Amino acid sequence: MDTVGVALAGSKELSSQIVRETIESSRGESTVIGSARGAAPGDAALANGTAGHALDYDDVQRSLTGHPSVTVAPAALAIAEAVGASGRDLVNAFLVGFEVECRIGRGMGQSHYARGFHETTTLGTLGAAAAGARLFGLNREQTAHALGVASSMAGGLRANFGSMTKPLQAGNAARGGVMAAEFARRGFTGGHDILDGSIGFLRTFSPADDADFEVVDGLGEEWEILTPGISVKKYPCCFGTHKAADATLALATEHGIVPTDIERVEVHVPASAIGPDGHIRPLIHDRPQTGLEGKFSMQYVVAASLLDHQLKLATFEDDAVQRPSAQELLAKVVPVANATRHPDADSDEYQAVEIHLTNGQVISRSVSEPRGGAADPLSDDELMEKYRDCASLVLPEALVTQSANLLSQLDDLGDLRELTALLRGSED
Repeated sequence: MDTVGVALAGSKELSSQIVRETIESSRGESTVIGSARGAAPGDAALANGTAGHALDYDDVQRSLTGHPSVTVAPAALAIAEAVGASGRDLVNAFLVGFEVECRIGRGMGQSHYARGFHETTTLGTLGAAAAGARLFGLNREQTAHALGVASSMAGGLRANFGSMTKPLQAGNAARGGVMAAEFARRGFTGGHDILDGSIGFLRTFSPADDADFEVVDGLGEEWEILTPGISVKKYPCCFGTHKAADATLALATEHGIVPTDIERVEVHVPASAIGPDGHIRPLIHDRPQTGLEGKFSMQYVVAASLLDHQLKLATFEDDAVQRPSAQELLAKVVPVANATRHPDADSDEYQAVEIHLTNGQVISRSVSEPRGGAADPLSDDELMEKYRDCASLVLPEALVTQSANLLSQLDDLGDLRELTALLRGSED
């Protein structure tokens, strides 16, 4: 439900519109979310993956160090619709793809992400291929070939964060997974030992040689979607800002802070969270000028929280980021690396916000687990509220309600087209 909801909202973004225009000649029965027509499965996965990541509002997972659903779900949905699969078939394929990408993510070590790879897309391509292999009913050998093909389609760079290319990378991973599974189904071959071989995926993409090659231990018995679990975003911005956002919003509400009374704001994080470029990973924009850059700016997220006492989709429009009050306040926000745990924090994985007022008073709060995190999940009512907020940007109220009901009963849905017919909306 969350992935479909954010894809509906994201379909209104310019990046999504450009992708839809680019695949306009594509023909097929797979739904392009927010569009009145269908497309070939690979093209539908490209469009829906891009839309699902366009707002950076989609879920995250720790093992992957990124967004697991936005690559796997669009690929699985496109193929499931094309082959006439049921809702339960779709769910099973999604779980397989989720497990594969997150297991590989757990085995990649730290050097892969640290060197600038976008794990959502490098690993998401493999997860999408695994989901496709499940839906196509590929055998052991064909599935291995699908993963081999997918490994050479995997790509994506963190340097593109804050631009349209970041969501495009997710869409491209979804499409790559669909194509890899389709190629393998038709007899296309990939290399051997593609994951753990001497020149395979893990060793090539983890150059610091810190990969763990035992990623298959417990496969099918321990599930990544349960442990460490999945985090559903409460705010439409990088999850790396959410702890500080929770802390700032709480302080702003409790103390009635007026921005003109603020001298500076320090955001304390463990020293390990600061990359070699001096940024809190992956927040690479200190002085953002666009909404997309604002999503990857700790300075802007904190400033907007203080100014507006909320973080909504409208918070990350260009005009909101460029307003003089936001630009003036974000310049006062300073990330601080703590060599030891901040005194107010109750775990090593925290963000603490200290607001220094012009009268000399200092108020602070630390957060170790953000709302929506695996240990503090959103309630069913909150999840439904988020879906309705997102879907209502595209669908009339009646279709929002109908689609939400079907998504809530996906395991019992015999024909996915009953759901996807509600998600097409109309072209702008």
